[in-house]
Amino acid sequence: IKRMNITNEELGEIIASMDTVYTFVVESHNDYATPRDYGNGKMMNMSAIHTLTMIADNPGITAVEVAKMWNQTRSAATQSIKKLWSQGLIKKKKEDGNNKSIHLYVTEAGKELSDKHKEFDKESIRAMTMKLLEKHTKDELKTTVAVLKTGLDIIHREK
Repeated sequence: IKRMNITNEELGEIIASMDTVYTFVVESHNDYATPRDYGNGKMMNMSAIHTLTMIADNPGITAVEVAKMWNQTRSAATQSIKKLWSQGLIKKKKEDGNNKSIHLYVTEAGKELSDKHKEFDKESIRAMTMKLLEKHTKDELKTTVAVLKTGLDIIHREK
C-alpha cells in the first residue's frame, strides 16, 4: 500500500464505495433483460437485439462465432438464433461445399430492425451522456471509462 501512496483507511473507503459499481452493474443487467419495442411492434430484450445486430454487421457469421463474440455457450447462442429465425429476422444458409457450417444473414425485416436498434442505442447513449455531463466533467467521464476498461482487462485475464 505504501508504494501506491494510499493509507489503509483510504483503501477501505474506496473498497466500500465499489458497492456502487456493483449496484450499477446489477441495474444495467436488469435493464438489459427488460424487453422493449425497437420499432417492429414486438418486444425484444437487449441480448436478442444485439445478437441480431451482430449478425447484420457480420453477414455469414456462424453460431459458434456468435457464441465466442458474446462469450457465451454455443447452446445459449443457438437459442437466441432460433428465436430470431422463428421471427423471420434472420436466415440460415449452408455454404457450397460445406454442409456442416450454417451461416447467418439478416432478412430485410432483420436489417430494418437492426438499423432502428442502432438509432435507439445511439440516442440512449447520447441521453445518458448528457445527463452525466450535467453533474460531471468530460475528464471525469473519460477517467471513469479508463477505469472500467482496466477492470474489464483484469476480469478477462482471470478467466
